[in-house]
Amino acid sequence: MCRGGRMFAPTKIWRRWHRRVNVNQRRFAVVSALAASSVPSLVLARGHKIESVPELPLVVSDSIESVEKTSAAIKILNQIGALPDANKAKDSTAIRPGKGKMRNRRYISRKGPLIVYGTEGAKIVKAFRNIPRRRR
Repeated sequence: MCRGGRMFAPTKIWRRWHRRVNVNQRRFAVVSALAASSVPSLVLARGHKIESVPELPLVVSDSIESVEKTSAAIKILNQIGALPDANKAKDSTAIRPGKGKMRNRRYISRKGPLIVYGTEGAKIVKAFRNIPRRRR
């Protein structure tokens, strides 16, 4: 089917665009990605600005889950040294090349810092939701 690196007739209805993946394989992929986020060399290789972060993963106290304002969240990111990575993600917003612009995929941007929190429905969600970041 492939000729010279290009796919022949890519828009046929019988092509399997969505494939079922085993549950264990999917879980293994998620766990592997999460484990890779704690290896500084791999994180740096992806282009993240983590030179000023003291360690990866950086664990902070539970008291920041009570933060409600985005300005306080930015101060926290600045204190722990993750603000350059968030700013890199914010400044990278660009208009997508190609026809995706017409298909409601107009903008693309880089990923920011990964924030993992404990309690469901914590106030920290509102504080960090307007800062470009990875899913958590």
